[in-house]
Amino acid sequence: MVIETLRRHSAALARLSWVEQRAGWGALVQPPTPEVRGVRRELCEIAGLPAAWFTPPGQPQGTVLYLHGGSFIYGSIDTHSETIARLARSSAARVLAIDYRLAPEHLFPAAIEDVLSAYRALRASGHERVVIAGDSAGGNLAAVATVALRDAGDPPAGAVLLSPWVDLAARDGSLLTNAAYDWAEPSCFESWARCYLGDHDPSDPRASPLRADLAGLPPLFVVVGTAEMLLDQVRAFVDKAHRASVEVEVFEHEGMVHNGISLAPMFERCREVERRAGAFIARCLASSDAG
Repeated sequence: MVIETLRRHSAALARLSWVEQRAGWGALVQPPTPEVRGVRRELCEIAGLPAAWFTPPGQPQGTVLYLHGGSFIYGSIDTHSETIARLARSSAARVLAIDYRLAPEHLFPAAIEDVLSAYRALRASGHERVVIAGDSAGGNLAAVATVALRDAGDPPAGAVLLSPWVDLAARDGSLLTNAAYDWAEPSCFESWARCYLGDHDPSDPRASPLRADLAGLPPLFVVVGTAEMLLDQVRAFVDKAHRASVEVEVFEHEGMVHNGISLAPMFERCREVERRAGAFIARCLASSDAG
């Protein structure tokens, strides 16, 4: 019932302008659930970008840079605040979420430039242990940023990729075969990619990290639902990372649709992602600290 409601909502919004789509998804934002009300949220700015710190109770250790999803055209700190707070709580780390520039007003590579600027500002201000995390389009940005930072000699301690959209050029496979189970429409992906990229080649590794050289990346935690439309491209990314000798922890969430962690307030089985992601982040930050 929930997925069918999301499918109808997504289909209705897909026919509207980007501005109306943003407003439509933003209208789904709910007040924090009792589970995360102990996580303190503080608005701030970093590298000229709107941002917010999510600080769990106790003595948090290390930092997570979080990148929200939304197909590069919508989404915000507000739309993803529940997910961000849950990761802060489960990892016992402070999480900095940013509102990077959105398409189509700001085409590729504006978003990735914002992510790199925020990461470098964190490092320059004394944050020695940083994990990059993101969902969907934010998972794409997290992967692309991790590759770029490896090349620059300043990789994060790890990366958490939640249902990451890693191949913007893909038009078939599970995008079609899993469409009956997931909540988006196959045609949306081409439209979203075109909106983000303009005339740029979707096969560029800076747009589609599945096509990047993955050797030498830090540890990765990758989540994908077996009922989601991105399944085969995420599996291909994981296989490529394994072949490149990257340490990868994978959680294939059986029967789950895209971005199942967003359904955690409603369903207990969706909370397994936050538990596993939180444990991974804690291990990466502890390992980095020990090193």
